Amino acid sequence: MKYLLVILLLGIPSIYYSQDTLRIPSEELEEFFLSLDTLRFQDSIKTVLISNLEAEIILYDRLSNQDSLIIDYKNQEIELLNEQINLYIDRLDQVDKWYNKPWVGVTGGFVGTLILIRTIEYTLPQ
Repeated sequence: MKYLLVILLLGIPSIYYSQDTLRIPSEELEEFFLSLDTLRFQDSIKTVLISNLEAEIILYDRLSNQDSLIIDYKNQEIELLNEQINLYIDRLDQVDKWYNKPWVGVTGGFVGTLILIRTIEYTLPQ
């Protein structure tokens, strides 16, 4: 019963207070629809532009990530090359000493033999 009463009370004002119709000239109505079509067209163009710009942003993000990866790889390459240079320097320090050369050994052996012969000559009885 309450619901029926509520429905009747809500329905009565809508009967008495109906909306009035407004007369709009057809020229203004056509201009309105033309401007509405123009706005829709502009909106669709701007939507396409926005989607293209979003795609460009995604591409620039990928490029940025690739650039940072390339920079990281180059930094690692520089570190590895510096380590290799240090290893070569250490190897040169060990291998290319003047006393490790063959001519030094031959000369040292020759001089050592001469000195040994001279020493033995003095110590032998005559």
